[in-house]
Amino acid sequence: MRVSVYGSGLTALVTAWALADVGNEVLLWPGRQETLRKLRQLVLGFDEPGLKDRLKEQLITGRLLAAETEKHAFHHGQVHCLAYESNDQHRAETLCERLARQAETPIVLLNQSTFPVGTTERLQHMMQQQRSGESGSVTCLALPSFLQEGAAIQGFTRPQRILLGSDSCGTGADEVGLKRVQELLRPFNRNHERWLRMSTREAEFTKYAINGMLATKLSFMNEMANLADQLQVDIEQVRKGVGSDPRIGSDYIYPGCGFGGLSFSDDVMRLAEAVEERVEDSYLLSTVLQTNQQQKEVLFRKLWQLWQADMQGKTVALWGASFKPGTDRIDNAPSLTLMQALWAQGVRVRLYDPKAMSNVAAWAGERDDLDCCDGLYQALEGADALLIVTEWKEFWSPDFERMAQLMPSRLILDGRNIYDPGYLQAQGFRYIGIGRSNGVEI
Repeated sequence: MRVSVYGSGLTALVTAWALADVGNEVLLWPGRQETLRKLRQLVLGFDEPGLKDRLKEQLITGRLLAAETEKHAFHHGQVHCLAYESNDQHRAETLCERLARQAETPIVLLNQSTFPVGTTERLQHMMQQQRSGESGSVTCLALPSFLQEGAAIQGFTRPQRILLGSDSCGTGADEVGLKRVQELLRPFNRNHERWLRMSTREAEFTKYAINGMLATKLSFMNEMANLADQLQVDIEQVRKGVGSDPRIGSDYIYPGCGFGGLSFSDDVMRLAEAVEERVEDSYLLSTVLQTNQQQKEVLFRKLWQLWQADMQGKTVALWGASFKPGTDRIDNAPSLTLMQALWAQGVRVRLYDPKAMSNVAAWAGERDDLDCCDGLYQALEGADALLIVTEWKEFWSPDFERMAQLMPSRLILDGRNIYDPGYLQAQGFRYIGIGRSNGVEI
């Protein structure tokens, strides 16, 4: 099948690769000539494990091509995949207008962008107004993207669900377009039946509702962790107990120092705004967001209390800056809030992250109180405390003897609860986790 993909973000590039990988002829139009030039050089703007090599492979085979112009993409696709970032809605809509005017065959548009509920329906109406005759039919479908940074390739090729929104009444061009999209996605639905079909509005809203539920679980467990500190209870044991209940499950109940990410955070904020506008006296999601924002400062508050507000001139090592392991993205990352709070109190930060250092340097600019380090042990040199913000795998089993030599204070504040408090205490460290004060001297 001939497919045109529009966009340059994670969803667009993974979609383009995956569809080419199973034999389709894919044409990718990233939207701007400068972005097109970088794409041909495989400069993606983000670091997704394995994606660059896979894109290179498909470009070599010729099944994936970068479009010279958007018109080239308009005339190529039997299916058009719209995969724009959430802040590019106006650009996406104007592109769809031009597509409707210039395409010479029936249009099947698959909207993967995270735009407000009702966008796919509105695109259908707007594009249909630009067309006439049988060859001018338009079918707009919604395929919400659930790709997670750091695991996007597996997320597309082995999806937990394929949530497809269609307003087809079962006849005519809309049904033909629906069948075409189902055939396009068939290779990713072979082992188990993953289809969930509903209206476009319901599909768009489901994406927001899922992320809202996950954010609520995270924030609830962070609240429980903060209470556990006061009650001298180990939240890790509580988490295991809570996760054993099949009605709740073990996913998204790991307490920590807050969640981040561009798409996830934006989705929850959009949903919270929609609820507040339309539902009287509803504050749940806004409270979730407020709780998460406060949680991003939990390590700072613990350090403030420990040092009795005397932080001027101290040096802190930070392990981790990206909002999650496996990515270099720092959008809404807890590390940013934490660093700003530390700097405001005159604290020097020595930072190490396996992938996100260049993004942090661009965000922070030139600062005398920020040292961007080349390794996790270098970050410990001269540090009065270590704060763990992102649970990268290389942080899980470090050389504790070497750490003790580099950091005589032996003070660790673990924002992801990756260490065993009893073991670290036996090694002579002072350990403070999230909700793990029970039995550990602070």
